[in-house]
Amino acid sequence: MAEFFISIYAMLAMFVLFAMQRNQREQRPNPQMVTLVGWGLFSLSSTLAILLGAVSLAFALGLHMPVPAGFDAPLF
Repeated sequence: MAEFFISIYAMLAMFVLFAMQRNQREQRPNPQMVTLVGWGLFSLSSTLAILLGAVSLAFALGLHMPVPAGFDAPLF
C-alpha cells in the first residue's frame, strides 16, 4: 500500500514540476490548480520530514517506543 502512495506522490510531483517548468519557459502564468497541488505536495513533504526527523532524533537519544512488528532491524 505504501508503494502505491509513493508512486502517486511521485507522479503528482513530476507533473507539477514539469508543468511549472514548461509554463516558465513559455512565459505563461501557472494555473491555480497546479499551484495549489504544488503547495500541497510541499506541505506534505515538509510535514513528513519534520515528523521523521523527530522520530530519528528520539531513537538517537535512546527513547524506546513501540514499533510495528517486522520493524526491529538494528540501526548499526
